[in-house]
Amino acid sequence: MTIFLKVGGMLKERVKTDVDEWTRSVETEPGRTLRQVIEELGLKTVHVAMAFVGERLISLSYVPHDGDVITLRPPVQGG
Repeated sequence: MTIFLKVGGMLKERVKTDVDEWTRSVETEPGRTLRQVIEELGLKTVHVAMAFVGERLISLSYVPHDGDVITLRPPVQGG
């Protein structure tokens, strides 16, 4: 199945986007959690502060559905 990860901030540097400047298409097996998908991409879960499907906040234990567009937000940066 295919899901789409929308990223910004420091995550954009770590995820190789391929659909557009902010989005990566990911092929994954049904039943995999978002945590597993993120780790398979080589990301550390500490780099993901929040995840959303639409406007709904989800946890990393969320099991994506085919065609889901999931927005990943990094921890707040600044100084």
